[in-house]
Amino acid sequence: MVRMTKSHPRRCPSLCFIVIVSTTLRRSRGRAVPATLACLAVLCVSSGARAQTVYVYGPPPPPPPPRYYYYEEVEPPYALSLGADLEGAVPVNVPRFLDGNTLRGGGGFKVRIGERVRLRGGARLTPELGYGYDHLFATDDIGNSYSWDMHRVFAGARIAFGRFLVPVFYAHVGYGWRTTEDPTVPEASGLAFDFGGALDLHLIPHLGLGAHIEYATIDAQPYTPQWLAFGLHADLVL
Repeated sequence: MVRMTKSHPRRCPSLCFIVIVSTTLRRSRGRAVPATLACLAVLCVSSGARAQTVYVYGPPPPPPPPRYYYYEEVEPPYALSLGADLEGAVPVNVPRFLDGNTLRGGGGFKVRIGERVRLRGGARLTPELGYGYDHLFATDDIGNSYSWDMHRVFAGARIAFGRFLVPVFYAHVGYGWRTTEDPTVPEASGLAFDFGGALDLHLIPHLGLGAHIEYATIDAQPYTPQWLAFGLHADLVL
């Protein structure tokens, strides 16, 4: 609504009085007094300037736009990554031993530390170092237990894609050794190698949880241990 004011001009009483009196006196000197009184009456009833207020109605102003709040975690280009794996182990390509010893399933764990690098397109590359331990149960024909313990230190990298549901691929190479109480299997060491894949879930900032499967081996002759590992893992980014 817009308020507008309109003004009317004010009549000048002094000018009107002078004009009427002078005209009247020229025409008739005898009627000067009544003419003067009539002029004064006109001046008394004449109104002054009055202001009139006019209201103009228009459409209301549009409402202000709503406020939107959007938060997105900003990832640093480099970050320290700490990882831990807990897994079960299933031996593959099991050799035949002289005493009939038979390898069965087992389990193990890995710990990892690396530097995560954010790449273009949302990919993340993590060069890392780690240590892994796996234990395989074994018994011979007469019931003796001769389990295998495999240790390895490794270096490698993993690459991940995505933001919330993240597929991961990784591989490591390093040095490993096998220990066992089986008298027919000597302790040995050699090149260690593994590769695998994982699926991570990133719902908590700086924390990833997921499941993985990998193949691992240690070139410890004459019986080279090979196994598949299935497990869960967690990665903390600092």
